[in-house]
Amino acid sequence: DGFAVEIERFGKCFTTDDFKEGTTAFLEKRKPNFPGS
Repeated sequence: DGFAVEIERFGKCFTTDDFKEGTTAFLEKRKPNFPGS
């Protein structure tokens, strides 16, 4: 089912270093430095 696949892959996005850096930078009101780029 496509919806199940979407949920699984969307959830994986929240565990990346880029997501953590983006969220932290936003909260600290600074420009992010994405390590996975």
